[in-house]
Amino acid sequence: MKPKKLLLKIGLLCSAVLLFAFIPKSDDPIDKLVAALQKWADTNPQEKVYLQTDKPYYALGDTIWFKGYVTVGSRHQLSALSHALYVDLITQGDSLVRTLKLPITTGMVIGDFALGDDLKPGSYRIRAYTQWMRNAGDEYFFDKTFTVGDVDNIITKANYQYKTIGGKTILTALLSYTDDAGKAFAERKVKYQIVINKQVVDTRVVQTDALGNLSISIENDKKIDLSGAYIRTILDAKDNNPIVRDFPIKAMLFQSDVQFFPESGNMVNGVACRVAFKAVGVDGLGVDVKGKIVDDGNTQVSAFESFHAGMGSFIMHPEKGKNYTAQVTFADGSTKNIALPKAVDDGFVLGVYQPNKDSILVRINASASQVAATPTLNFIAQTNGEVIVASPVKIARASNSIWLEKKLFPSGITQFTIFTAAGEPLNERIAFIKGNDMMQLNLQSDKKSYKLKEPIKIDLNAKDSKGAPTLGGNFSVSVIDESKAPIDESQESTIFSNLLLSSDIKGYIEKPNYYFATEGDDADKALDNLMLTQGYRRFQWKEILGGNITKPKYEAEKLGATISGTVYNLGNKPLAAAKVTLLSVRANIAQTTTTDADGRFKFENLVVSDSIKFAIQARQANNSDKTLLKLDSIPHQWVTKNKNLADVSTDINATLKAYLDNGKKQDAIYEKSGQLDKVQRLREVRIKARRVKEDANINPQGMFKLGDEQSADQIIKFSEDDAQNAVTLGMALQARIQGVMIQPDAHGQSELYDMKEKATLTMIVDGRQVDGAEASDILDGSVQPSDVAKIEVVRTNMAAKNMLGNNPAGYLLILLKLGSSRREYNPSIINTTPKGYNKVRNFYSPKYDNPNAASYKLPDLRTTVYWNPFVKTNEQGQTSFSFYNADGPGTYKVVVEGINAAGELGRQVYHYTVE
Repeated sequence: MKPKKLLLKIGLLCSAVLLFAFIPKSDDPIDKLVAALQKWADTNPQEKVYLQTDKPYYALGDTIWFKGYVTVGSRHQLSALSHALYVDLITQGDSLVRTLKLPITTGMVIGDFALGDDLKPGSYRIRAYTQWMRNAGDEYFFDKTFTVGDVDNIITKANYQYKTIGGKTILTALLSYTDDAGKAFAERKVKYQIVINKQVVDTRVVQTDALGNLSISIENDKKIDLSGAYIRTILDAKDNNPIVRDFPIKAMLFQSDVQFFPESGNMVNGVACRVAFKAVGVDGLGVDVKGKIVDDGNTQVSAFESFHAGMGSFIMHPEKGKNYTAQVTFADGSTKNIALPKAVDDGFVLGVYQPNKDSILVRINASASQVAATPTLNFIAQTNGEVIVASPVKIARASNSIWLEKKLFPSGITQFTIFTAAGEPLNERIAFIKGNDMMQLNLQSDKKSYKLKEPIKIDLNAKDSKGAPTLGGNFSVSVIDESKAPIDESQESTIFSNLLLSSDIKGYIEKPNYYFATEGDDADKALDNLMLTQGYRRFQWKEILGGNITKPKYEAEKLGATISGTVYNLGNKPLAAAKVTLLSVRANIAQTTTTDADGRFKFENLVVSDSIKFAIQARQANNSDKTLLKLDSIPHQWVTKNKNLADVSTDINATLKAYLDNGKKQDAIYEKSGQLDKVQRLREVRIKARRVKEDANINPQGMFKLGDEQSADQIIKFSEDDAQNAVTLGMALQARIQGVMIQPDAHGQSELYDMKEKATLTMIVDGRQVDGAEASDILDGSVQPSDVAKIEVVRTNMAAKNMLGNNPAGYLLILLKLGSSRREYNPSIINTTPKGYNKVRNFYSPKYDNPNAASYKLPDLRTTVYWNPFVKTNEQGQTSFSFYNADGPGTYKVVVEGINAAGELGRQVYHYTVE
């Protein structure tokens, strides 16, 4: 779409004659600005991902069903760029549970996660991204936090209190333990561990009081970042197995914080401007504040009060020579004085307003000296790299206005920027534009009330934004019993709130769907306050204008896997014309290629399922095996701290009470009817038996060993999936130890390098130190992850480091499984298991067409009644779907989300009752 360079509408301010106008196109730098932005957009097309899940929260034993939509560009076209989506399930302690790799077909994927009994109740995250999206950074990944409960009879909750005494922040965790009948776990021993950055920093044994309560205090005098930290407690349940619970520490800040943001950059003396503010509590959620603005003489010049989620705005008229202070009053009556950003004497203020449904007002206010000195500015409005308006602007007076037609803009975040005549960026303002470019969806059933297990048919009629039938619209449908899984619509993550809002803004957004589920001026005002306080930063103008457009590091993945690498001679020089053979018996694949002049080779389009092993062998042109084979690898995507930590629940049983009560009833029915395979979580039975010592499964250890695991900073154990997915032990370790990387030393041998200490970790295998070529061989393949019982990482424990030899970078103690040993290392052969596509299961929807069947007589208390990710409209924009209701009476909620070929988004919620 070509940017508009004509004046669309001129607005009159009061009754004054407005002399403002766009300047006709010339050789202005505006063309250079547009060209630079277009080059950035062509080099870095922006992919986004949204996942619709079947319901808002879960219990252990449930399955998470989801459909993904991958879009590209400002108009949200279904992406044909990437062909693989990675979906991670992550714990509240920021540990990776599982990664799925799913094929993207015409911009869409489907998948599921089973929440097994080996997991703990708590808050989890689903993160989704393509390899191409990694170029923009993980801040723009799909990342959703949700709660997982347990249907057992243990109820735990945590409350946190924060105090600052003598400069020290003291956090007190108040924990409680009761059963579902309200009986307290009184006077029980509890072992607790405080875990920060995945490392245990404190371990103690305490006791609950007569009410089953426990108080734990943490002094944070060093102001350590506690995001992602948690308290693990192990309570002695006497007659049952120990109760293990992880309590997240919701401490994103050390104290409540209020920040002020002048519109478009700076306050300018003598120029009126809006100033936005954001007040955030220690838990990361917005808090209510009010107050007044005073000058140096304590004279009030303005007042303010938060409007939504701790945000609001007010008008300022700063004067030269004066400083301003905000006198803030919190909801509890406490006060705080905060200095406002100092105003500058000369400059501009860029304001954006949406007073009418069909237009946008852009106002450029200038100081007196700038009106005299700056005859023209350049103006650009862009959305995700698409230039909507670009033109020089004449600065004729102190206040200059531009009226723009809203229909030119796609819905979403638009960035408005003014530049000097030479092309230097001056001021920037982002605004959310709600256009008329959404699909119009209508859901209808033949009646509004149904009986238990009665069949129901729902018709979907989809029209595009212009009212025409939507041909080939792709949708996913979820039906839940809302009385058992209630959720505030404003807290939902939806296709609108994600693709239009959170995918373009860094940081946490509280209740993102509030801005879309709520119609009216209040929601629009709150959304504009969000734009004023939370910035858009997919690129920096100065970088792209300087030609510093970074070449993408990660390529968009093709449909099949790629295995590539380099063949060297034993002198570590690349070998040309070497023969490389790829073989997989299970996948029935046998391919051969030769290396190029740089020793490079590549096998492409290997469409395989997960856990398919390949053997790769390199030979010189004369068939000699005197070769060294090295495979390329994509750097591991680290699990970063949860930006949505404020969404973490510290009282799961209260949050999910109706849901968990239903789960208990359902399990009781399954147990009574002998359907134990359907029970979400089998009741624990204490079996008294002699525990097999872990050491019995580990090789005898030499002199270099730890006395116990508590001396280690980190314990690494590889699951079966981990062992299959890792190419080498070195790559598996690099993915699990923060701040280290595998790199060649001065002799070309692999080493585990600590980037902070700038030193190599010492490796110890079964109690014996190894280094040099031997250590390199272990990292490169002579020891496989499947051979390892556990790995003890020592990096901060000074006593343990001194005992092992005092290497400042630390030690890696590899304990092999009993009977395992180093394999004979052949540098010309590598066995590898590239990440293939995971298999996808189908949602089971029961049929109750025979009242005499045994299945009809069994109670059906499912919360997800129906899930269908394959709904598509015909030429008339119509389709329908049918299913049977469950046994639960109540309100059922139907959610349809999707996208059409033009990139228009759609979401519709429909309710009916079951009696």
